[in-house]
Amino acid sequence: MVDSRPSPDAILEKIKQLEKRAGIGKLKIFLGYVAGVGKTYAMLDAAQQAKKLGIDVVVGYVEPHARPETTALLEGLEKIPTKKVLYKGKTFEEFDIDAVLERKPGLVLIDELAHTNVPSMRHSKRFNDVEELLAKGFHVYTTVNIQHIESLHDLVEEITGVKVREHIPDYLIDNAAQIKLVDIEPEDLIQRLKEGKIYRAPQVERAMEQFFQKSNLVALREIALRRTADTIYHKKTLENMSLTQSTQVEDHLLVGISSSPTNAKVIRTAARLAQALHGKFTALYVQKSGINLGSDANSERLQQHIKLTEQLGGHVVSVQEEDVAAALANYARISGVTKLVIGRTATKSQWWRSNSKVSDRLSMYMPNLAMYIVPDRENEPLRFQGMIPRPKFHWMDLLKMAIIFFVASLIGMFFFMLGVSETNIVTIYILGVLVLAIWSTGWEISIVSSLVAVLIFNFLFTEPRFSFEAYHWDYPMTFLIMFISGLITSSLARKVKQQAVGAVRKSYRMEVLLETNRKLQHAKSLEEIISEGMTQIVKLVEKPAVFFHLDNQLIMKKVYFRTTVMTSAENMSMEALFDNVNERGVVTWVAKNKQTAGVSTDTFPEASAYYIPVISSGNVEGVVGIMLTKSDPIPSFERNILDALINEFSFALDKWYLQKSNEEVVREAELEQMRANFLRAISHDLRTPLTSISGNSDMLLTSGDQINKEQKVQLYRDINSNSKWLLQMVENLLAVSRLDGGELSIEMQPELVEEILQESLLHVTQNDKTHHIHCQVEPDLIFAVMDARLMIQAIINIINNALTYTPIGSEITMTAQEEGNFVRIRIADNGPGISDTIKDRLFEPFTTDKIYRSDSRRGLGLGLSLCQAIVKVHGSELTVEDNVPTGAIFSFTLEKGDVHVNE
Repeated sequence: MVDSRPSPDAILEKIKQLEKRAGIGKLKIFLGYVAGVGKTYAMLDAAQQAKKLGIDVVVGYVEPHARPETTALLEGLEKIPTKKVLYKGKTFEEFDIDAVLERKPGLVLIDELAHTNVPSMRHSKRFNDVEELLAKGFHVYTTVNIQHIESLHDLVEEITGVKVREHIPDYLIDNAAQIKLVDIEPEDLIQRLKEGKIYRAPQVERAMEQFFQKSNLVALREIALRRTADTIYHKKTLENMSLTQSTQVEDHLLVGISSSPTNAKVIRTAARLAQALHGKFTALYVQKSGINLGSDANSERLQQHIKLTEQLGGHVVSVQEEDVAAALANYARISGVTKLVIGRTATKSQWWRSNSKVSDRLSMYMPNLAMYIVPDRENEPLRFQGMIPRPKFHWMDLLKMAIIFFVASLIGMFFFMLGVSETNIVTIYILGVLVLAIWSTGWEISIVSSLVAVLIFNFLFTEPRFSFEAYHWDYPMTFLIMFISGLITSSLARKVKQQAVGAVRKSYRMEVLLETNRKLQHAKSLEEIISEGMTQIVKLVEKPAVFFHLDNQLIMKKVYFRTTVMTSAENMSMEALFDNVNERGVVTWVAKNKQTAGVSTDTFPEASAYYIPVISSGNVEGVVGIMLTKSDPIPSFERNILDALINEFSFALDKWYLQKSNEEVVREAELEQMRANFLRAISHDLRTPLTSISGNSDMLLTSGDQINKEQKVQLYRDINSNSKWLLQMVENLLAVSRLDGGELSIEMQPELVEEILQESLLHVTQNDKTHHIHCQVEPDLIFAVMDARLMIQAIINIINNALTYTPIGSEITMTAQEEGNFVRIRIADNGPGISDTIKDRLFEPFTTDKIYRSDSRRGLGLGLSLCQAIVKVHGSELTVEDNVPTGAIFSFTLEKGDVHVNE
């Protein structure tokens, strides 16, 4: 029996997905197969029903239709004013997303999802506005026609013959919460067109001749029905599969990507096929070594095809290989590709190469792989445009050729004089051609050098010498073989050189990634992480960049990182661009929406830089800005590496913040332990003296007449001693709290050290009747800069600590003497000393030594901690060392002061 119950992991994953979608708005799409089916009417009718249910509905943008039925449905709905934009001398009305964000409605109506915004708007496409609203939790109703879906673009064009220029990515349809297909019979639609309910009279006849033919409408209606049904079925299948264990093998499609004008059709076909098979597809770009795209148009077209692949949900991979068919076959074999989609090229079979077509060679390499060939009537014969660049000579290459052949001729003349045969001398010139191929930069010089080598050899070494004539019948054959040999060797050498350059670039990228990982792992502080990460980014893109520190989505600081490929003046001008108000606005938007923006994106495409959010633990901790231009964007493959660097950057920040959080947890635990120790200590140390005071006072009150005078004096002394001890402890607690809170005012001024020491002795808890206390000051009149009140309290605590932890009869010595510009104060005793186990933490709060106590009081362990805090306020540090032969010495220094007497 097969267990079809949902697995716990699947249920947990489903719950996480629901929680993730909880804060995201829902999109409802009213889909039609052509204009005029009633999408806007259906959307407004649904909006009226939603309003009756109490939903806050606003009209963000509705295309102005001259239809009474549609206009009537707008009554009662709040309309957000459109944004008027002046562009190229004309005024356009666009959807105002900022007004909607400020209004914060529950539901927004936005017509014409595939509309292209004016270039000065925030987003280049209206669907980008919708995506931003959805990400911020707003629900949206929108309309779109089937011909605007990206993957159906070519299919619609083949049916209608009309090229639709505005597209939306397929994931908007696939991820929509609801899809309502607005349907109408083609005959009824044509009748509406004739009645002028769709277009105005001058446009009706032309529409019926082109798009609104009955055969076209029937085909488009079928596509819309099939696409809607397939989307709903796929969603239901995914929901069922997510809760059950599925062993179904997913189809993996592979498509070749290039700069060909017709390659977009191949990509869309692969995307449609992957969507129908519920599989995934990968686009492989085969870059030939040393070959560029030839023109800016080809390069831009390639970037568009890469962007199209990503929009359709595909993954782009780049490899470097000379044989396109071999590269496709190898990748298909390694990655488990089940189906291959390629375009039909117009390349004819060549007599010297029977299987010159890519499809033929793929069939030879992988005969068992299912292959789909996309026909294209617009495909032109392959002319190797962009593969072989236009010939261009470099003067330095000509100079290098002259030097090499001059040296080769000298060597040849030397060997000729030694009697070496001409056949061996030929190899010297072939070697020269080979060296030149490695040394030079252009491919043209290889052909020229092969021809020049033949001419020089003919001129110098064949009879008659020093002329270009050749008498011997085998010389022409020698020249031909020499030319071909030189050309082949130079071509091979150049290919090896180009492959080496490509390998070096790949190695460099990998090295940057590894170096980034290593440096970020060793970074200790936040500033070091940012510095190392940004340095690696600049190193990769070779362009200046800036890091914006953020706090609650507000820019706190900007750090600019220069590039060595630019001069200092260029770097300064680039840095000034980042201070622009508009650029900072883009940074703020990126921080709020957690999305990239700027150059080469559909959001703020007119910005001066490419902005990437650095996300750590779900929060944007910073934004990286890279100075780019529209003519020089980051290639898709470089951008993948850049994304990897940003991920490493984010991981390093996550690690740092986690470590910081752990330190906070440890600190909180220590504070909690400290509070527990404090409560345990104070519960005993307050109760014991208070009990003694209360008992003694009760005895005096109740039995005062029965107690003799000496007993009364002893009771008074006990009450006085305990009260002083309590007073000292309370003073320490208050002082510690004031020091920690920064509320204690400090008055530093020169004080006579001897007076401070004598004043401290008057306030100690016990007196010199139990211990022998000595005070020595050398010389007598020493002044030190201090806060007298705090310093007296510190000295009292140190003396009380000595009185507490030393036996009765012990000696305590206080000394003060000059040490240069300082005064060192020492307090020494000859008691049992301090154990080595607690010396390292002696000045921490709640640290006590239980080796010996002179009475039963435990103490809170705050005295020495307070003394250390007071001494540090005075710019010094309290230290402890062993006294010889026994005991401990506490010492610290104070700045020597001078007293100025006004005469």
